[in-house]
Amino acid sequence: MIKIVFTIFLFIITNILIWYQLNSQLVWDWAKGYKSMWIMSLLGIPISLLLWYCTKIGYVGFGNLWAVRFMGFATSMMVFPIMTYFYLGEPMTLKVWITLGLAIVIMIIQLF
Repeated sequence: MIKIVFTIFLFIITNILIWYQLNSQLVWDWAKGYKSMWIMSLLGIPISLLLWYCTKIGYVGFGNLWAVRFMGFATSMMVFPIMTYFYLGEPMTLKVWITLGLAIVIMIIQLF
């Protein structure tokens, strides 16, 4: 069970990094130019390593790859709207709340 919890934690951290990597250009002026693309490209290395490790640990914890994939998807669907609301002020519409609920349901299903 500890490997599953650790996998979820790492997926959340990784998806936060991915959000910054892809969306910093929409939040901060320094990230709008082409120079920031080098920083964002370099972020791809630790992100790739973390996703590789999530897959490795998650596969051992869950015993199958499908659960790892669904957990990665569900955590990304939880991180993205929260960070987008916080940084860009995009509203949490009923559609977003339903999607968050479905992501939680997907996570719960993978645990049983």
